[in-house]
Amino acid sequence: MKYMKDSMADNDPKRSCGYQTRATHRAFDRLLGRRLKPHGIQNAYWYVLRVLWEGDGMSQREVADAVNLTESTTMITLVAMEKVDLVRRSRDPEDRRRLRIYLAPKAKRLKAKLLPLAFELNAVASQGVSKRDLETYLEVTRKMQANLKTARGKSA
Repeated sequence: MKYMKDSMADNDPKRSCGYQTRATHRAFDRLLGRRLKPHGIQNAYWYVLRVLWEGDGMSQREVADAVNLTESTTMITLVAMEKVDLVRRSRDPEDRRRLRIYLAPKAKRLKAKLLPLAFELNAVASQGVSKRDLETYLEVTRKMQANLKTARGKSA
């Protein structure tokens, strides 16, 4: 397996893709949480809402895959979201074993208020970063995600 030997030799977190990605995600997540709190939305709900705003009526498994969570964790989140009237779950009429997830009217209305928060957060994070560097970053992270998904299916 190829890897960047030089960047891993000194075990410096500043040169670790995984460490830096996690630190960046945590910074996004913390600021996002502060901005969602006045709207009564938890971070876990946000990720599900983002997915459903793009594809309402997805199966529970599709939602889990899209937000990169286990189905059981997704189910717990969806049950909690249903209790606060953000989603409704219903059996798929073609396959009764499958649950379909639909946005409740409240969640549909929140899109106009909450989606600008994501744009604002991305603008804050990318201050001082050139368009070219930002595009490179996005391209590289998409490639890394694909590599990691491929590796997930292989044994070590």
